[in-house]
Amino acid sequence: MAPPIDPTQSLLRWGIENSAPGSLIPLHEDIKAGRRPDLNTDVLKAMMGTTDADRMRECVMVIEGKWVDRDGNGVQNKDVTRDDKLRAWDDLEMLVEDLDNANDLRSLGLWKPIASHLTDDDEEVVLRACWVCGTAVQNNPKSLESFLQTDPLPTIIPLLTSTTVSAGVRNKAMYCLSSTLKHCEPAVARFSSLDGWTSLNKSLQDPSNTLRSKTAFLLSQLVSQSETPATLIASLRTSSIISTLISSLSPNSSQPTGPNGDETSINPDYRDKTLRALVGVVQRGEGKGLEAAEKTELQSVVRGLEEDSDWSVEDLGLAEDEWTEFKKALSA
Repeated sequence: MAPPIDPTQSLLRWGIENSAPGSLIPLHEDIKAGRRPDLNTDVLKAMMGTTDADRMRECVMVIEGKWVDRDGNGVQNKDVTRDDKLRAWDDLEMLVEDLDNANDLRSLGLWKPIASHLTDDDEEVVLRACWVCGTAVQNNPKSLESFLQTDPLPTIIPLLTSTTVSAGVRNKAMYCLSSTLKHCEPAVARFSSLDGWTSLNKSLQDPSNTLRSKTAFLLSQLVSQSETPATLIASLRTSSIISTLISSLSPNSSQPTGPNGDETSINPDYRDKTLRALVGVVQRGEGKGLEAAEKTELQSVVRGLEEDSDWSVEDLGLAEDEWTEFKKALSA
């Protein structure tokens, strides 16, 4: 990241471009020497605008319970409210949607304070911390590398299966995890070393259909992207994820969903994402991803789907020939 822009330099550059040659240089020198108190930081910011880097720093200051003074410094202040902090999180999340802003978190020294709130006592703060982290690293290898230096996975993984946080927090933790693991073999290796697959197996049985769908989608992505699919599929087998995926497609064997645990119907979005993951297991496992009994069980699911006039292969994002090859593999 380039060094922070001095507002007086911006003012001088603007003046040179828009005024007669040499007419603003004395004014610039007066500002630098402190002889123009009427043109303070607030005025200059109003004239030249505040950079996104400044805004991100200010968001984190507020999150840390500090008011931002006129010079852009954080001053601890007990009057900073919880609502102020939550708004700062929301503003920060919007700012890090920009890849350059997300990359600047490292040079601004903001990753450590942001990641520290993944263990905050306030679950609304935890939710927003997961959200900011997930957005900042999504499809952004440079930012992801910086985030991984804080070793966040030991903190994120337990959130997935915590019984003391809301479904909203678990869903945002999954969003953060997905952004972290996709296209990143080192992150997947670290995840495996922490037995993260067992947590994903539990997420597939969470009362929240949304979390189940997010989990199935992540598994589908990881299988398709893996540089070592045989190793990954072995992990899915050892952690019982494959058997859970298959059994969850039948109302007779799936875990009920809903806040009261009494919804037995299979959510269509979850069904399609789960099937897509299993297609990936078969494709990348070169026919060895599933056992004979599992293939038989899946054949029954496939027949039921094809008899449903409201369902089509397009719901899985597959071409007809891919679906045909999948069915052949189940019969082999």
